Amino acid sequence: MIKNIQSRLTPISHEYPSCDECYASLLIYTGNTHPNEISIHLELEPTSINIKGDEIITLSGKKRYAKNSYWMLSSENLVNSKDIREHLDWLLHKLGPKSSNIAKLQALENISMGIDCTWRSLNWHGGPTLWPEQMKIMANLGLECSFDIYFVGNEDGNL
Repeated sequence: MIKNIQSRLTPISHEYPSCDECYASLLIYTGNTHPNEISIHLELEPTSINIKGDEIITLSGKKRYAKNSYWMLSSENLVNSKDIREHLDWLLHKLGPKSSNIAKLQALENISMGIDCTWRSLNWHGGPTLWPEQMKIMANLGLECSFDIYFVGNEDGNL
């Protein structure tokens, strides 16, 4: 875990006041490669996979078919914090030692990947913070980082 540095504007906070929920995921769209092959290449087990053409039942109970295959490793329900930095620390701790494995996958045709962070905001200010050390690791891994941000509260911070 990255430790707090006194000069930083936003110290680590498990109870990040403006966050309802957050998590970080490595999402790999596998193209024609079966997601199980990604597990072998990375020597990591995913938290979920999707195989193109498989039947999926949505939360609303509708049946659909997967349009893409993917492999995902997510901190959702595994890291107990509302601070996205702790979720990224968990994920990057797993990915850092796999840099050469990730680079080999990135060289394969039809494979795309990145880190996706989900952030559910309780109010309309005070969003997520990343630290330079985390950005450096992501850059060294050649991984972009995107955010899916959802507003679950109102402007006063109430649900």
